[in-house]
Amino acid sequence: MPFPNLIKEAQLIHSKHHNPCKIQISALLSIKTGACPENCSYCPQSSFYKTDIKKEPLMDLENVIKAAKIAKENGATRFCMGAAWRGPNNRDLERVCEMIEKVKELGLETCATLGLIRNDKQAEKLKQAGLDFYNHNIDCSKEFYSKIITTRRFEDRIDTLEKVFI
Repeated sequence: MPFPNLIKEAQLIHSKHHNPCKIQISALLSIKTGACPENCSYCPQSSFYKTDIKKEPLMDLENVIKAAKIAKENGATRFCMGAAWRGPNNRDLERVCEMIEKVKELGLETCATLGLIRNDKQAEKLKQAGLDFYNHNIDCSKEFYSKIITTRRFEDRIDTLEKVFI
């Protein structure tokens, strides 16, 4: 199918399930900033490049909830939390799951972009915490992937998608 026709079909399917005249406002918070060990060529959070992004540890729960409340007051219905790392270790994942639970209590949809999910147990913990959406960019085609990123494989991204969607 030609690409323009594919776009049209996608729009028709989307309009069947969502009001095309309504915009959802989402907010994104970087809960762990800088010093990412990945070398994504487009990302200023990578430790491979000289940027003005300062390394910051995983935010504390109180500040995340404060940001989520402000987002909701400003009209957001979805709150996404992103972390600059290859993927969460189990200790950090526990903290992120607590953030998800508390944001859900505010009546917001939750979204996370946490990098690679290491195993099914981590994916299940996110699900149990109430995570609604997992943002995991593919970045580009498989054939071009190694020109953009060399610290992980295209298949690693697909593997994470399979874990979080099962």
